[in-house]
Amino acid sequence: MEGKLMMEFTWQIGIIVVITVVLLVGWVVYRLKEKKRYDVAKITIRDIDRMDGHEFEDYLFVLLAGLGYNETYQTKKSRDFGADLLFNDSSGARTVVQAKCLSDALGVKAIQEVFTAKVYYQAEKAIVITSTETISDPCRRLASAAEVKLIEREALQEIIALFKREQMKQAQDVIEAPPEKIKTTPEDSYVYPEQDQQVIRSGEFYYKKPSSFFKRSG
Repeated sequence: MEGKLMMEFTWQIGIIVVITVVLLVGWVVYRLKEKKRYDVAKITIRDIDRMDGHEFEDYLFVLLAGLGYNETYQTKKSRDFGADLLFNDSSGARTVVQAKCLSDALGVKAIQEVFTAKVYYQAEKAIVITSTETISDPCRRLASAAEVKLIEREALQEIIALFKREQMKQAQDVIEAPPEKIKTTPEDSYVYPEQDQQVIRSGEFYYKKPSSFFKRSG
């Protein structure tokens, strides 16, 4: 009887020990993951893919400051006027940044917003930093025309790699490289409504010119 009780007691102790070890290992793994997630020196592009928009902004703030941009600022989460971050680059030029943590394509709205922010904050340069590798063609064209620099996924990964190797100057060079220039033809966006000498038409609207118009023209 005593032997049976001893076996049951030993079995229960064994279960408690196993559960304790599993919980302890789980806690250690969790803490390591948490440390990796928030330590910017250990952040990977995969970690960025799991971030929301505000986390991406916070991450970029720490990254830019860590790269040596001492005058780096975050804007308010609301009413930011199109800029999430501001910093002075190595030449002292004030730069506005829009952060876009995306899996979908980057569109023209980001360019419109950061260009407006450039005016509002009286900045000299404007940058969009995004985690996506897909940039729409209209977005690239507008960025070129507006002289907005696009730092997309591949360039962001390069900056992260240089930062981890403590090659801060090289990372700054990537950030401060001139915006991509694309030959744009604004006339390609023009629409020529149907019209003749007497009637102007567009969609369901028209205007018939009065006879006095032709007399004045003559």
